[in-house]
Formats: sequence, C-alpha cells, structure tokens
Amino acid sequence: MLKYKNKSKSLNYLIIAFFISSLFLLSGCLMVNSLKGSVEGYVYEETVIDNRPLEGALVSINGASNTSLTDSAGYFRIDEVSVGSRTLTVAKEGYMTYKLLNTVIIKDEIMPVNDGEPIIMQAVDDKYLFDGGVIYYDSEDYPSALIVFEQLINDYPDSEYADNAQYYIAYIYEKQLGQYVKALLEYYNFLMDFPDSELADDSQLGIGNCSYAMGQYYSAIEGYQKVINNYPESTLNALAQYSLAQSYRKLLNYGQAIIEFFEVIANYPDSEYVAAAQYYAGYSYYQDEEYNQAILEFQDAVDNYPQSNWPGESERLVAPCAQYYIGWCHGQKLGQWNEAVTAYQLVIDNYPESTWNSGQEIPPDAQYQIGWAFEQLELWNEAVTAYQLVIDNYPESTWSTGGLISDDAQERIDWINDNHPPGE
Repeated sequence: MLKYKNKSKSLNYLIIAFFISSLFLLSGCLMVNSLKGSVEGYVYEETVIDNRPLEGALVSINGASNTSLTDSAGYFRIDEVSVGSRTLTVAKEGYMTYKLLNTVIIKDEIMPVNDGEPIIMQAVDDKYLFDGGVIYYDSEDYPSALIVFEQLINDYPDSEYADNAQYYIAYIYEKQLGQYVKALLEYYNFLMDFPDSELADDSQLGIGNCSYAMGQYYSAIEGYQKVINNYPESTLNALAQYSLAQSYRKLLNYGQAIIEFFEVIANYPDSEYVAAAQYYAGYSYYQDEEYNQAILEFQDAVDNYPQSNWPGESERLVAPCAQYYIGWCHGQKLGQWNEAVTAYQLVIDNYPESTWNSGQEIPPDAQYQIGWAFEQLELWNEAVTAYQLVIDNYPESTWSTGGLISDDAQERIDWINDNHPPGE
C-alpha cells in the first residue's frame, strides 16, 4: 500500500514537471513568434528586349498576414514578418507564379530578397509575345513589332490578345509604314476574324482612312458610313461623319459635303470636330464660288466657336482661319475692299499668335492683305503704312512657299513710291 502511494506521488511529480516544461517551451515559441522583421525587393518582367519593372504584382510571404503590391518601379516591402526561413510568393494575372524559398527573416532588419537582385517574372507565352510587340511598337521598331504580333496570331489564334495583335498589324501598315493596300487587307482580316471585338469600329474606320489616303473617296465614304451604321454607339462616329464630309469635298461635291458637315454639327455637337465642320462648310461654299454664303458660314465659325481648336491640336484655333477667309472673300473675290480691311484687322487684333496648319503666322499675311486692299482703293499712303507694318512687326515671317512676306511688302512700297510718289 505504501509502495503504491509512492508511485502515485512520483507520477504527480512527473505531471507537474511536464507541465512546467511545456510552459517553458510554449513561452519560447511565443517569444520566437513575437520576433519580427521586414523584407523588400523588386519585381521585373521579362520582355523580348530586356527586363523592366512590373507594377501591380501581389507579393506575399508565409509568416506575415499582410501583403504588398509592387509600385511603378517594381518595388515592394512587407513588414511584420516572423523571423525564420520563409517562402515568398509573387503572383499577377497573366504571369507565371513565382516562389522564392528560404527567404531568411532576421529580427528588426529589412532583408533584401533574391540577394538584392530583381525577381524576374515571365508572362504566359501569348502575353509575353503581345507585350513584346507593344514594346517594339513603342520603340518605333515596326518591322520587329509586326514579326512578334504575327507570331502571336499564328501560334495562339485563340489568345485573348489576338484581336489586339491583328489591329496593331493593320495600324502599323496604315499609320507608320503608309502601306495602305496591305493595311486594308489586314483591317478586312480583322473584321472577318474578330467581328465582335471592341476594336471592330476602329478597324472599320481604318478601312475608310486607307481608302481616303489612296484617293479612293467613294470607297472611303462607304467605309466611314459603315462605322456610323454598324456601330451606332461608337465614340468614333463624329470622326467618321467628319471624314465622310471631307471625302465629298475631295470629290468636288460641295453641296453634299456641306450637308455632311452640318450633320457633324447637328448630331455630334459636343465633339471636337464641330468647329472644324463649321469652318469647312464655309470653305466648301468658298470652293463652290458662293462667296457671300461662305462669309456667313465663316462668321458662324468665329461667333459660335471662338475658342475651339482644330481636331487633335491643343493650341491652334479655328476662328482666326475663318476670320482671314472672311477678309479674302470680301476683297479678292467680291472686290469689297473696305470690308476686307476691317476683316483682316480683326485677325491682327484678336488673334496675334494664330497660325495656319503649315505653321506660318496668319497676322503678317493679313497685314500684307490690308496693304493690298488699300492699293485697290488707291489709298497709296495708307497702303505704304500697312506694308511698312509688315516690315516692322513681322520681319522674319514667311509665306508657305518660304519667301519673306516683308520682302514682298518692300517691293510694293517701292512700286508705290515709283508710280505714286508722296504728294502726287
């Protein structure tokens, strides 16, 4: 009995000792787990040319509840990571997941991963090719871009990037290489293979653009009209309508061109093409030799769109071009020279920095035309004064042909002095 009691007491001691040991072990584990450090590094993506920072990659590491997304430089940092050997994981849609084993975390230190070298991620094969094509395109290496995009389409015809690659091919032939027949074929291939793509309306517009560039204006009209008819919600419809109107103007069908320009104004009043459409309505009347109506339409461009720029240009206004042509119609076309002087002076006063699309300044041209108008009115002194302002204010301004306007102004002054000397 005594012997049994001694055994029971020994067992109790063992239980107590085990419990105490467990507490020490647990406290040790808690102490280890309470030790934290940080990890940082860079993630790059492999491309067909080189490696570049990869933004938006999700970086996680076991032993930490938080994660990090790489920034535009590919940089990431994760804090509050338990010390020890950890596995770091990098993931991003379209890329192969990357795991880095045995990333050592040290207490209170920021540990660089991968020995300080960037982690290189590789896109899945079709994305790798697409990104490579875009890089070649952005670097203006268009032949290489074409090769890579064509490889993507051939090797991965069902890729989610195939339609974009096909569009790039057509666009490069059109916009960068000027091979319009080839571009047309590629745009047609696009519409055949990817009729439901978000880029289908762009491709249809490309067909119109290529036809226009080759002077095939009837085909261009058909191409632009299909954009409007087939893609009624497209953001390209205003441009298609404007280009359609220009195609009729190129065909010398000024009456239809005017109708189509007014369609731009009526149907797309908030588009960037409205002011230009109003100007070209006036210019179409001008080309059709209806000068009084042209003046009215040019005046509407000045009055209704005084601060509107030409499409795609951030600073060049439409209004000064219209104002100049008001003067030109009054003077050179209708012989209304006093009205011409007034119109030209408004160009100089209201638009002193205005230019033609060639880059030449409009005010010195207008100032010269004032001198010419005074000549037609036989106001010789006023003409000399006007020409002298060209010389004084615009000595380096040129015509579109390259000649100095001031040289021509001096020639007119000399002619007037020879033929109508002061005091005559």
